[in-house]
Amino acid sequence: MIYKDVELYNVHELLDEGDDGSKTFSRIPNALRLGLNSSAMNNAVATPGSEVRFNLTGDEARITLRDTGASPVPAIVEVYQGSFLSSVHTIGLDPTEVVVTRHANTDRLGELTRSHDLPYDIGLSRVILPWRPPCRLLSIEGETTLPRADQTPDVRYLAYGSSITHGSNAVRPTGTYAMRTAQFLSVDLISLGFGGGAHLEPSMADYISGRDDWDFASMELGINLLGSIEVEEFERRVAYFIPTIARAHPDKWIFCIDVFPCRWDFAADPKADAFRTVVKKQVEALNLPKLVHVSGMDMLSTMTGLTADLVHPSPSGMEEMARYLAGVMSRKGCGNGSSTYTIKIDS
Repeated sequence: MIYKDVELYNVHELLDEGDDGSKTFSRIPNALRLGLNSSAMNNAVATPGSEVRFNLTGDEARITLRDTGASPVPAIVEVYQGSFLSSVHTIGLDPTEVVVTRHANTDRLGELTRSHDLPYDIGLSRVILPWRPPCRLLSIEGETTLPRADQTPDVRYLAYGSSITHGSNAVRPTGTYAMRTAQFLSVDLISLGFGGGAHLEPSMADYISGRDDWDFASMELGINLLGSIEVEEFERRVAYFIPTIARAHPDKWIFCIDVFPCRWDFAADPKADAFRTVVKKQVEALNLPKLVHVSGMDMLSTMTGLTADLVHPSPSGMEEMARYLAGVMSRKGCGNGSSTYTIKIDS
């Protein structure tokens, strides 16, 4: 979305809400949002994977945000210059300015960006918004120009799923497994994680299948429905959700992730395994060449990769999941193959 002289990446529209003139970010069309379950409706206005992107033409830019107070989790914003972290900010309940300037190391960072083929141009400023809580935008000030096509990755990864995909218990916005997977693959992320809200509605399947701005995707399926529906109903939803998206994009790799380790497993409740079987069998029955089943149990194998609720991953769990998934995806040829995480110093 273009707003003034910046790009609001992974934002579909701004909703006018506040008496103070503030606007709320929505990652999906509002008409779609209002027809989803209440958790997805509420969490679609949170901003995992969303950024304010621009080129500075003046000395600085000022983005003013405020926390809505909808969550006890602090609202953390990261500012990147190209692929490099520049600063971290906490957004308060009162209007908070995020000031973006050029870093003193810009020339050297530019040399490293070119020599290591890093995914984002050093001239691109990226204000990475919180995964939670929702923040409101009050103003954007400064002399800026829009990003150019050659400043960002030309490959995009779409991730649909629950609060785990959304980023629950990540410390920073770039610490979610979906964002880290994108970083490992040197691609842009389109995050469609909805805390508590991955209910596999037909309208969401239709929306994803109708989008043509992604190159490969993952769909995390099941955890949000374990406590609310029976296996037969889950099977019915999966039977619409996966085929609708996969058949609309037969040329794109789609990775269907079943239920991660969770408290149902530790209580010896067979329902989680039954949900996993539904996802696996649906992928096998479709027998499409670019549709892949991914075991959630394989993605997260360490016990302390879970937090105390035995549902959400810890930060180390997020990292383990991202490394595993990025490996699966890269073996299928997904990603740009950049050396983003390799440091080489010439002697």
